[in-house]
Amino acid sequence: MAIDCPYFSYWGKAQADVNSQIKYHLLPYHSLDVAAVGRRLLCPSKTLTTDLATFLELSPQQLNALFGFALALHDLGKFASAFQGLYRPENTSLIDANSRFGYDGSQYRHDRMGLYFWHEIEPGFFDQITLEETPSRTEDRQLRKAVMVLMNCVFGHHGQPIDTKDVTSVKHFTEPHNVEAARAFVNDAYRLFQPEFPLDKFGCKNWRSRLEQVSWQLAGMAVLADWVGSNREYFPYKNVIEPLSNYWAVAQRQAQKALKAAALDQAPKVAPFQSVEYHFGFEPTPLQAWAEQVDLNDSPQLFILEDVTGAGKTEAALTLTHRLMEAGAADGFYFGLPTMATSNAMFSRVADHYQQMLTSDGDYQPSIVLAHGAREMNDRFQEAKLNAGPQDRHYDKTDQTATAQCNQWLADSRKKALLAPVGVGTLDQTLLAVLPRRHQSLRLLGLNRKVLIFDEVHSADEYMFELLDGLLKLHLHQGGSVILLTATLSQNQRQRLANIWLSAVGIPVLALEETAFPLATHITIDPELPIKEQPLKSRPEVSREVAVSVVHSESECLDVILASVAQGQCVVWIRNTVNDALAAHALVQEAIENPDDCLLFHSRFVLHDRKVIENKVLDIFGKQGGSQQRQGRVLIATQVFQESLDADTDVMISDICPIDDLIQRAGRLHRHTRNNQGHYQQGISDQRAAPVLYVHAPEWEDSPTADWLSLQFQNTEYVYRSPGRLWLGLRTLLTNGAIRMPEDARTLIESVYSVEAYEQIPASLVAKEHELIGAQRAKAAKASSQLLNLAKGYSDKSSRYWTEDNHDISTRYRDIETVSVLLLKEDEGGELTPWVTDPYFAVALSTVKVAKRKYADKLASLSEQQTEAVHQAYPQAKYLRLWLPEQDSQFTYNETTGFCEQQTQEVS
Repeated sequence: MAIDCPYFSYWGKAQADVNSQIKYHLLPYHSLDVAAVGRRLLCPSKTLTTDLATFLELSPQQLNALFGFALALHDLGKFASAFQGLYRPENTSLIDANSRFGYDGSQYRHDRMGLYFWHEIEPGFFDQITLEETPSRTEDRQLRKAVMVLMNCVFGHHGQPIDTKDVTSVKHFTEPHNVEAARAFVNDAYRLFQPEFPLDKFGCKNWRSRLEQVSWQLAGMAVLADWVGSNREYFPYKNVIEPLSNYWAVAQRQAQKALKAAALDQAPKVAPFQSVEYHFGFEPTPLQAWAEQVDLNDSPQLFILEDVTGAGKTEAALTLTHRLMEAGAADGFYFGLPTMATSNAMFSRVADHYQQMLTSDGDYQPSIVLAHGAREMNDRFQEAKLNAGPQDRHYDKTDQTATAQCNQWLADSRKKALLAPVGVGTLDQTLLAVLPRRHQSLRLLGLNRKVLIFDEVHSADEYMFELLDGLLKLHLHQGGSVILLTATLSQNQRQRLANIWLSAVGIPVLALEETAFPLATHITIDPELPIKEQPLKSRPEVSREVAVSVVHSESECLDVILASVAQGQCVVWIRNTVNDALAAHALVQEAIENPDDCLLFHSRFVLHDRKVIENKVLDIFGKQGGSQQRQGRVLIATQVFQESLDADTDVMISDICPIDDLIQRAGRLHRHTRNNQGHYQQGISDQRAAPVLYVHAPEWEDSPTADWLSLQFQNTEYVYRSPGRLWLGLRTLLTNGAIRMPEDARTLIESVYSVEAYEQIPASLVAKEHELIGAQRAKAAKASSQLLNLAKGYSDKSSRYWTEDNHDISTRYRDIETVSVLLLKEDEGGELTPWVTDPYFAVALSTVKVAKRKYADKLASLSEQQTEAVHQAYPQAKYLRLWLPEQDSQFTYNETTGFCEQQTQEVS
């Protein structure tokens, strides 16, 4: 490792300083920076390291040395003259790079060049290294393949596997002396790290399969190590030559400091679990009491918690999570929800509680991260970022933990969000861990040793369920546990979830037997007793009966609204499409005395206006809305009302919809107990008249015609596709006359979604059901084709469809292609600016999604000059459809109705 080695003539990192002078860091030293971070991440004392080493039948020290050596070679491709030519310094000892071809970062970037160098170096390398015995020809071939699995992990440190096809074409970007310098560095790195290659492991095909299974975690660590190891604050650029062994000692010290600053150096401590009453301040519900008493261990476990709204499923899930972490099954958790709005609400709840679960002896409290596309506009998350920093030792410990914290490094990218000990966000962020998108391995690494909590799992369609299938299997193989929360899960869905878990473990599928509701299902990896089903009681205060009355026309709906308004009640009418909501809003505004008393809430508002409307709706229909605010107010809404708002109405009308959605909508009817004055009061019986749900549906027919639904509810059939299932649901509601929860919960769901129910769909409606089943299978097939083939290991063989971060690979199926449209306005000087004025988020707040073919493609276009000016002023608008409403004769936008047609103020 002499200082006159040729590899000291190559730079690895370069950056201009404040005086525009290029500073550079020698390639060998950057390589060791990243290796030092990686070895610290895979420290032998860490649980993840011991888990991986045990699986690979290596010692933690062997695995640590192997990974460190491989990481030292992650930038081997930078020895290419084409890359070195990117920076041509004068008066330095760096090589004079005269490549025949200029560097091509799109096709022949340095990570791919690294594979070329390795192919050139590998034959001689394996002849020199020390093995316990001479390998046979078969063992030698398997040895090289196994080492290639490791090299794929580190060469793919930019977030996706490298393209291994036609590697020899890279030769044109290199020169012979590049190969010799790289060879010298590889040999000296081998002497520095002294990795072992046990022939009984590396020479075995079955062992290589094991290595391929864990290669995804190692690849994630390579990405993370490169990010941290490239931080100049902790790894200052060095171009003064010293022996590798000397610099290695420095790099190791700096790696410890860098990882500590990024809150990645050690897992947080788990605070002792006391009781639900101790941690939450109230007596446990039956579900929560079960969660604090059920037997747990440190093995992977699946929980399916079914109970009515208001039964405390969130607290039960946090209780189970706390106890699982205390049992050593996890070091953190991620709470996934169906929408950004529900994620925001849950973030506040978890942020108030998580520091009772996790703590730290160090300078930093455990971080909590919000993970979704609009998180930067969440005030509570921004507050958590500002709170991040060393604890003030002058404060009492209880004061130090009073605020949620989020380490700034973890907070600056959604890609890193899952690395935080605690995360809250959309379910989509976790599903990306099983899809071929850049930095997927980093997300997968972030899920390791976490409990995944998914709320409203019943809302997943076939596409998302297929992705969830892949994620659950992956998480089980990583040793993780999962908690699924639901109020309306069908028996078929529950059985399917159980089957996913059991099949992944290798346990024969067992039929679930219990049909009670509420119910806690606990599935373990114990082959003797893998399934435990526990029926639960329900609290009287969350048991409720809602009478059902069917109305058949919009005029009847209007009569209900006017009568309710006359009595001083507030009303919500939930429509199934934006089109229908716009029509109903116009109808009601025209009929009531004060049109402003009728609000409209749907998905086609720009984000700013949607937030304003949400806040206005909560002021009126939320828990704290008083009788004066609520009196005579009407809300016309779409599904966004039931999906995202903790709201409560006196009277509800709902368009006919699937029975599980209808139960969820009915949950907003008399949701908050109110006294005689109409004010919310906890712990009382609601003083309003018994609730009635008005279902807007077709006339009942025992033998319906094929157009039973579409004749008057064409838009509804377009959305839900199954008139047969809606007919079954309506039949059950008419027979029962009410929705009684929890006693009718299972009956209501199974009367529509069971195999027996399917056989009762009228013959005239079966054809549409078959169409739907075909569409569902197509969705599942498309999702399956998107999933990574994890058995292939971290390599380009795992998928043909790897995508960049700015390319959409959807975690949700869309029947209709949508486009994000940026609304613009013209200021007095003629300059086009975003619709909403905001110093930080003007573009995001001024964007709305609309159907591509029906609307976006028909919007008035800007001139090329206008488009270029907007893109220059707002670079983030490059991938958005630009629209100036004031120059469009067909469509318009306003803060009351949102996006709609110009002529009629509604979309037909």
